Amino acid sequence: MVGRGFIFDLMDEISNAPTVHQRLIKSYEDRFNSSLLCYIALFGHPAGAVGYQDGEIIENILRSTEINGGNLDVLLHSPGGSPEAAANFIRVCRSYSKRFRVIVPNAAMSAGTLIAMGSDEIIMSDTSKLGPIDPQMIFYQEKGVAVMRSAKSFIDAYVDLINQARNAILNNQPPAPFLHLLDRQDPSWIIECIKARNATVNLAKELLKQNMLKDKSEEEIAEIVQKFHEIGDKGTHGRSISADEARMFGLRITKEDKFGEFWNLIWEIYVRAETYTRTKGLAKYLSSKNGGIEVQAMQIKI
Repeated sequence: MVGRGFIFDLMDEISNAPTVHQRLIKSYEDRFNSSLLCYIALFGHPAGAVGYQDGEIIENILRSTEINGGNLDVLLHSPGGSPEAAANFIRVCRSYSKRFRVIVPNAAMSAGTLIAMGSDEIIMSDTSKLGPIDPQMIFYQEKGVAVMRSAKSFIDAYVDLINQARNAILNNQPPAPFLHLLDRQDPSWIIECIKARNATVNLAKELLKQNMLKDKSEEEIAEIVQKFHEIGDKGTHGRSISADEARMFGLRITKEDKFGEFWNLIWEIYVRAETYTRTKGLAKYLSSKNGGIEVQAMQIKI
């Protein structure tokens, strides 16, 4: 019997990408005895941030999925977002599983790192990245323009203006330009940023104590969390943390061979799903063996 031919198979894959994703996820589950949920978010867009709606979407998917042996793996690619939403993300995943792992094919930053901390084990390769746990804040400027920045960046900018105004006064120079900029700042927003940073540190400690690092003391966990907090303070929010570095900090990391069978399949799923997300201009794309949910990105300027 003559086959359909490569070109027809390729056209099917392009036009039916979600079906291909589901087939690959099913293949993963058959090989590794664990259910797989893929969560791919668009980097650089506020709508790609971890948000409160994610927990509900994930629960809807998991309710329609039989969890293999109680084992749930989440393939996570996220720029971060709300720490409270990250906690809800973890709570939903744990309520439907006995063992919960996070797989990071590329990057799980900020609240994405928090989600990873709430798992039993983080699976990475030597090119995967975690990040500082300073929360991402979405701030709406004039005309509804949204800006997504780390909480620390807002705080630093505010403190810097105060210091420049003070220095100008001490040096008998006009402080008006700095005072004018300060007048345009909302002190309550800075307070919210400070609260978010403190809440993130406390949440990270709770997550690690409840799950991955049950056998560690509170002092040991506090030291680990401080490393993930300070690394952003000393550098930048986008500073990446490798698998080796995260393991050295104290997290439970399994490092996979990036050319091994496991990672080859994970990488194919990730590349296909991430390409699909970008090509369609989605904010997020969540997929399981039973289907996918597409979250549309609103047209917001950054």
